[in-house]
Amino acid sequence: MNFFKFLFLSFIILKLNALNLPKYFSAKFTQKIYSDKSVLTYKGEIYTNSKNVYWKYTYPNIKQIWINNKVYVYEPDLIQVTISKKPKINIFDALKKAKKIKANEYVANVDNKKIHFIYNKTLKKAWYKDDVGNKVEITFFDQSFSKLDNALFKPTYPKDVDIIYQN
Repeated sequence: MNFFKFLFLSFIILKLNALNLPKYFSAKFTQKIYSDKSVLTYKGEIYTNSKNVYWKYTYPNIKQIWINNKVYVYEPDLIQVTISKKPKINIFDALKKAKKIKANEYVANVDNKKIHFIYNKTLKKAWYKDDVGNKVEITFFDQSFSKLDNALFKPTYPKDVDIIYQN
């Protein structure tokens, strides 16, 4: 999965307050990327406190992503952490203007892309087309609005990993 596409969707989820998402949100998710020839499936958990996001991928590979003042991607299989700045894409205003297009379905136009959401008392699904025309679909389940420990949003990884800085 393209790293910046992932960040883009993370920021969208982070700012879903325009759709009345509570301050705290956690869920399990299944992410599918549909290309002409195959479907890639990823699974994991997401946690947000409306300021920070933590993605914990559990299938097919373990990966942890923290988005706070920077983005930290820890990939145990590669024994590395990639640290980068947040993308400069300003989607916050676009999400505030997300429009309801039919019962429980919303759309936000961001950077010439349409991001769709199914929202029925909570976030159920998000989907969009990536830069190469693949459909990316994330389905959320077992949602919770319980308060989350701030320690969850602090990057934690072994001290002996390679650290890569990206701009």
